[in-house]
Amino acid sequence: MNGARSNHARGQHRGHSACGKEPASRMLKNPPRLSFRGAAGDEESRPDQIGVSRARFLASLGMTTFIKVFQHPARGFTSRLMMETALRRLVVFGAFALLALFVFSHRPYPYAATPAPAQVKTAEPEYLTPVELKFSPDGQRIYVVCEGNGSVLAIDARTQRVVAQVKVGSKPRGLAVSPDGKTLYVSNSWSDTVSEIDAGSLQVRRTLKPGWGPVGLTTDRSGKFLYVANSVGNDVSLFDLTTGAEIKRFMTQRYPEQILLSRDGRRVYVANILPHFGPYDKPPVSELLVIDAVKQIVEERILLPGAIELRHIAEAPKPLGGYLLVPEMRPKNLGPLIGVAQGWVMTHGMAVVRPDVGAVREPPLQVTQVLLDDVDYFYAGENGAAFTPDGHYALVTASEANTLTIIDTARLARRLHEVPSDELPNRLDSARAFVVRRLKTGYNPEAVVVSPDGRLAYIANRLEDTLTVVDLAKLQIASTLDLGGPKELTALRRGERVFNAAKYCFQGQFACATCHPNRHLDGVAWNLETPQLGRDRVANRTLRGIKDTAPYKWNGKNPDLATQCGPRIAKYLFRSEGFNTQELEDLITYVNQIPLPPNRHLAADGQLTEAQERGKAIFYRTQKNDGSPIPVYNQCATCHPADSHYTSRTSFDVGSATKYDTIKSFDTPQLDRVYEDGPYLHNGEALTLEEIWTVFNNNDTHGMTSDMAKEQLNDLIEFLKTL
Repeated sequence: MNGARSNHARGQHRGHSACGKEPASRMLKNPPRLSFRGAAGDEESRPDQIGVSRARFLASLGMTTFIKVFQHPARGFTSRLMMETALRRLVVFGAFALLALFVFSHRPYPYAATPAPAQVKTAEPEYLTPVELKFSPDGQRIYVVCEGNGSVLAIDARTQRVVAQVKVGSKPRGLAVSPDGKTLYVSNSWSDTVSEIDAGSLQVRRTLKPGWGPVGLTTDRSGKFLYVANSVGNDVSLFDLTTGAEIKRFMTQRYPEQILLSRDGRRVYVANILPHFGPYDKPPVSELLVIDAVKQIVEERILLPGAIELRHIAEAPKPLGGYLLVPEMRPKNLGPLIGVAQGWVMTHGMAVVRPDVGAVREPPLQVTQVLLDDVDYFYAGENGAAFTPDGHYALVTASEANTLTIIDTARLARRLHEVPSDELPNRLDSARAFVVRRLKTGYNPEAVVVSPDGRLAYIANRLEDTLTVVDLAKLQIASTLDLGGPKELTALRRGERVFNAAKYCFQGQFACATCHPNRHLDGVAWNLETPQLGRDRVANRTLRGIKDTAPYKWNGKNPDLATQCGPRIAKYLFRSEGFNTQELEDLITYVNQIPLPPNRHLAADGQLTEAQERGKAIFYRTQKNDGSPIPVYNQCATCHPADSHYTSRTSFDVGSATKYDTIKSFDTPQLDRVYEDGPYLHNGEALTLEEIWTVFNNNDTHGMTSDMAKEQLNDLIEFLKTL
């Protein structure tokens, strides 16, 4: 069941194999590792092999003689000689045993447990974790959404103090303010709700039910309708606010998060985090959805080739032409990672989009991508975006570089005019032409807003529980506004900071979070530095719920997170010294605690539907439709046992290798929340769960499916989605 899971910054991660052929351990020439694990692939499953291996190993050290001497103690010189010989052999055996313990405990195959750093015994503090902020229309208040403790804060803009707070749902992410300033709308991404809040009393009036994983939201110009971007559902909900009813859904591309109403109220723009599903050996293509807010229909889908992770959307003031700025990341995933040392694997910038301004395009639609990196240093995690009211400056936050970039829009316009648009996406010398200041913020800055009078900008520092206040006249930090979160820094919080920091990579090119947005995946396949460059391309996988799922990488060679996140990342990915001991321990603590999101396909009471029950029976079946037995190695539950996150932690050959792969067996991934993890297979070749079997399993090498009817496959997939 190939639902693919990842296990850290973009390496050769876990492969989805559902029911496979012979495990790779049976194909190895080396004898199997002595083990007492009692899981798939351990000694209990290979008693003959292990028994023979043990006998040969002991016999080679003369232990049979030692045993016999003590079973039948002899007298005289011969006996003493035998005893001395046995003791000498015992000493040798002890030395070899210690050596074997060291070697086998560090062997990456077939399994080595992940060493867990010391656990903090005290309860984790409730950090605020601010992620979004907006001004009231009159500029008197700043509203801040805090994902960590599920609240919304109201700040007096004059005194810069928190004056009110209200609890909302689980993991709030987005915020909209009604045109009259009387109502707030907050999206609760794990509750799948929107809290409607009275801005005066800061009390929740009612709760709306959008789609799955709501994030960005905006009202229309009249304040009568609400648009909500549902990140997990891949759609946008439209609500009639008079009745509170959802009246329409607009289909989007993958993981829509940010949303913006145009200044003239005619359009709603929606940005997607992940790119289109497409060929794994082609550059990614992302999309900006345009909704006609008057007719309430999809007007256009603007394509951004070579870009992923579209973030906040900002619209320039009318005198500048009303173009859009959308922060983005441009991966060079088709080239091998040796490019990191040359500073050319991931670049960070923004899309400049000039939308239609009338019935006829004059000039035609233009999409230009321009980089914000410098020649010798990068600004990873471009995220928040805003314009000053006069349009003189554009502001962009770099979440993984803890930086605010201030852009002179007149100079930007000249750069766009002077350099051909097909060159700009790959020109590292652009930023020096229009960036006038880089300011250091707090940890992990995300959203940025500008006061209505244009004097100050406020930046939400997600991992510091503060707002950075910028004086836009002097272009310098004016102050830091403490939101009142806990001051203690736990290992978990420190680890999350490490995860989101690009400074550990050569020239700050990327962080763990760059390749794992929202601790998930980036939706592309990567050409890693393998012994044969250009081969073994692998899809990036999620980090959610990976605790106790070692080994890691698609080839299963990293036995634990200390190896995966330590020397491997330093040598092959970051091209740097990597993390120190404390930072690595903190990072592992954090990665081990990344939770699984709610399962939207499973009922709250855990009861399965009829289709899911039928799918469960297929998952656990031992016979084909004609009654003939299915070999144990080709049964779904063999490779995906339920008691270990649906992974046997062993590599299997499921027939998914291509002519470009140097190995045939791939590590079996867990299947938790597999419906969110596409594309599938080790290289991302299967775009949907269906394709795993309808396109890439013609010879029943990935489970017995050739005898199944379409309805049975549908049921099986419905069950997989409940895991």
